[in-house]
Amino acid sequence: MNAFRAVMSFGNSSVKKLPLIIQKSAMRKIAVLIFLFSSFLHAQNDSTFVDDKYLEDQLYFNLTYIHLLNLPDRISQSGFSFGLGVGFIKDFPLNEKRNIGLGAGLGYGFNNYFFNVKIDEEIPIEGVKIDLNNKIILHTVELPIELRFRGSTATKYKFWRFYPGFKIAYAFGRRTSFGKSEDLNVKDIIEVNELLYGLTFSAGYNKWNFYLYYGLNDLFNTTPVNDFDINISDLRAGLIFYIF
Repeated sequence: MNAFRAVMSFGNSSVKKLPLIIQKSAMRKIAVLIFLFSSFLHAQNDSTFVDDKYLEDQLYFNLTYIHLLNLPDRISQSGFSFGLGVGFIKDFPLNEKRNIGLGAGLGYGFNNYFFNVKIDEEIPIEGVKIDLNNKIILHTVELPIELRFRGSTATKYKFWRFYPGFKIAYAFGRRTSFGKSEDLNVKDIIEVNELLYGLTFSAGYNKWNFYLYYGLNDLFNTTPVNDFDINISDLRAGLIFYIF
């Protein structure tokens, strides 16, 4: 009887110790895994490759407010004119440090213009002035070129930049809504210029950058009815984001 109790006591003691053995074994395995993972990370850091031939190839997106310049007396800006642009710029470094470069790209532009044309219309009692509301939407293919001054390095991805440049755009699509009266249709005196070009400037830090476009040629051409130039150009100011 005593022998049976001794065996039972030994068995109960072994059962109680079993969870402790399992826990110690699991802890050893976790410790080994942590050691191996730390060694792997250390090896990865030691073998990190620094590319001294890096390029600042980037996708860009800009959002701008459009202000019309050189408006004649009878034309005034109305509503909120705005522009959007998106595209890709290829980077060509010009020095060994690669902090000076040339960028050339291809993009898409969407520009929305609102303006009024004032006319004098005679009625039996008196002459009155009428404002004809007009809207022009342009879809353009853009070719931006930038001279790039930046504070980038092979391992520094957030930096200041200063990018003066030039952009040419071709309007491949447009939608117009011209006002008209009994005596005048605005589309008879205004024709949209399909080829637009101007100076650009962007500056900022990391992804947030100020953007400016100054048009060098006129938005409108002469028409058979209107043989004098309407020398309206545009100034666009807003933000540009360099995404990658």
